[in-house]
Amino acid sequence: MKTITIYLPKEGKMTMGTLLTKLEPALMLGLFFLAELLAALFLLSVWQRLQAKQKQDKIETSARNQGDALLLKQTKAALLTLRLSDKMPLAASSGLSALTGLSFSELKSDIRKLMDIGDPAESRAFLKRYQNWDGTALLHQQFQTVNSNRWLRLTVQRSEDQTADIFLFEDWTENHETMRALEVQLEEAEAASQSKTTFLSKMSHEIRTPMNGIVGMLTLAHHALDENAPAIVYLHKAEELVQYMLSLINDILDMSRIEAGRIELEEKEFDIQDLAEKLRSLFQKNVENKGVQFIVELLDFDVHNLIGDELRISQVVINFISNAVKFTEQGEIRVTFRQMQRLNGRLDLLIRVHDTGIGMDPEFISHLFHPFEQESTEVTKKYGGSGLGMAITDQLVQLMGGEIVVDTTPGQGTDFTVLLNLPIAADQTVKTRRVPSPAAASGTTSLQGRHFLMAEDNEINAEIAESMLEMAGASLDIARDGAQAVAMFESHEPHTYDAILMDIQMPVMDGRTAARTIRALPREDARQILIYALSADAFVEDQRASLEAGMNGHFSKPINFEEMQKTLADALKTRDYL
Repeated sequence: MKTITIYLPKEGKMTMGTLLTKLEPALMLGLFFLAELLAALFLLSVWQRLQAKQKQDKIETSARNQGDALLLKQTKAALLTLRLSDKMPLAASSGLSALTGLSFSELKSDIRKLMDIGDPAESRAFLKRYQNWDGTALLHQQFQTVNSNRWLRLTVQRSEDQTADIFLFEDWTENHETMRALEVQLEEAEAASQSKTTFLSKMSHEIRTPMNGIVGMLTLAHHALDENAPAIVYLHKAEELVQYMLSLINDILDMSRIEAGRIELEEKEFDIQDLAEKLRSLFQKNVENKGVQFIVELLDFDVHNLIGDELRISQVVINFISNAVKFTEQGEIRVTFRQMQRLNGRLDLLIRVHDTGIGMDPEFISHLFHPFEQESTEVTKKYGGSGLGMAITDQLVQLMGGEIVVDTTPGQGTDFTVLLNLPIAADQTVKTRRVPSPAAASGTTSLQGRHFLMAEDNEINAEIAESMLEMAGASLDIARDGAQAVAMFESHEPHTYDAILMDIQMPVMDGRTAARTIRALPREDARQILIYALSADAFVEDQRASLEAGMNGHFSKPINFEEMQKTLADALKTRDYL
């Protein structure tokens, strides 16, 4: 290895090792000071960064506190934090005293004072809710302070670390007053709607009562005149006008009741086959008399007992069929009931009413279900109608959770399709249907030798009913109210009367109460006798109420006496046959 020699003036020649030996203490000292300097510079840098961060944090905290304070001030709110373990107050914002009248120190000394802010009963109820609260959802309470007219809204939220509950008190006075004003407006609107509905219902009853007399007189006039008499034409026209007036009254009242939310759906078991047969029986004769084929079909059903409001479903289909009958002069009207998807104990039911009538302009479909809408003034003049039928139908289908699909072509016809999802009845046993007697099947409507009891407080209506029934070969006893009807039935021997015709709105005792009273009498014929309602209340709810009262049927005024006579004759002959 080559040796390096260094020459120094005072030291002379010296090797590198010797030199390092000489300089080692100085070097070590210099390195020490250098390390100290670097460490000092590093610590200074760290300290400066910490100072800057603390300063920034202080600025942010100050801004946040100022923002929170401004928010609390603007919202007139205050915060109180309670430790979850022992409900000890941990902190409170400055606005707490102004809102609640209690200082933080007062609450720390006795947290129960928090219960004294509002009504004692409400406070106890809230305390119970708070004690049972699991801390997941927000807990809300509104209350009026005892010592002022101020309303507060309390919201309780559990902290993220599950160690405390945060109470937020807000001045809710303005909000409460606004909500109360809106509630008053809503109550006034509901009262006005109820008044309108009550007025219309009363007017309907008042109109139907004299119209029942008019229809009765027209019917008696038919029997008094020869069929070829010129006056018969006038009588037919008068009857058509009466029916048109009734349809207007029914539509207006139905729409009013829907708007008022007074229509409730019934969830009851019904037989879809029976429903189809009722519709066939109701329309087939009149439709085929126009030269139009009428078809009712059921497709793909493996169940027949469903749960729903049969009367409302019938009303929807009847509206569609009536519309089809009005606008169809040739071809066919086909009513189809089809079982669609069946899943989880429910069934998708399709009901389609197809006609080959005049059809509609597709642009009109968007207005079809609006109240009082008709396609044109020409249609209104030619076919009449209130323009409410489709609006009522649409509202009923919506109430049942279904939908309506319309397919139409001008000059070719219209399809109305209703889609409903209904529960399937657990019991699919085929109900025993009454087998009509040979006499009933023959269509005869004779009431010869029958004896009826009638409760009717209107003298004219009673006279007309008596005349009509006597012309059919029956006799009639008349009671002036429900109580008298019960007394007359009870005082006569069993099976004296073949049936009871019961007006609904009567003094002393109404018809439904009288029917229930008769059904409860301890004699066999009280449970078996046929009782039919005669009522100026014509809604399906009224029919349902009559059936629930123990009646066998419901005739709406003005009474169609031919229909009533046929119904009574068929029911009595069927009962005799059974």
